[in-house]
Amino acid sequence: MFRPLLFALLTFSMGFVSAIPIGAVQVEVATRALHGHLKAALMVSLGALAADLLYGTIAIFGLIPVLQNKKVMAIFWLVGGAFIVYLGITVIKQGLQYQQFNKVSRRVRHKGIAFLIGFSLAITNPMMILWWLLGERIVVELGLVSGFTKKIGIEFLMLGGLGMVSYPCLLATTLYWIKRFISQKIIMKIALYSGLVLILFSIYLVVKSLVILVGD
Repeated sequence: MFRPLLFALLTFSMGFVSAIPIGAVQVEVATRALHGHLKAALMVSLGALAADLLYGTIAIFGLIPVLQNKKVMAIFWLVGGAFIVYLGITVIKQGLQYQQFNKVSRRVRHKGIAFLIGFSLAITNPMMILWWLLGERIVVELGLVSGFTKKIGIEFLMLGGLGMVSYPCLLATTLYWIKRFISQKIIMKIALYSGLVLILFSIYLVVKSLVILVGD
């Protein structure tokens, strides 16, 4: 009974921690929550979760080995970088439109679009495959499971996914309530900085992909 509990806690914790570093998904979640659109922010989180679980399935059950190819991963990063540049510019424009702060675009409010954006951002990061593989190695090496059967693999995906989605949901809820106690000017500055973070992140992805493609 003790080992299954440790397996569940460790898998959930690894998923939760993996979602903490600031990235494009977190920025999109924060943008919607600070604009007062909690449901849209949560849909971004669910979209990202869907992509993460897809990569988890690939990693654990080996459905698409071709994604281990460096050039294929480089193309993912290149496309993702271009997409994130667009999002970064959009967020910055929202931050500059201080006088129209409450009149946010339909893209920010729409829950379906939010889900697709969350999925699109997360699917451009096939490195999540490595996270799932690393997590699998950790629980096996610690002796929490002797091997990954289909049942254990599904449990690992569900617990890890629950951890991954818990952090952005917690972030969205926290920022949504904080919005009531901070000025719109501060939120505007946060939007500007968030857009810059997105653009810097996109530059990193593009450079990384070009290094791989040109190097080969």
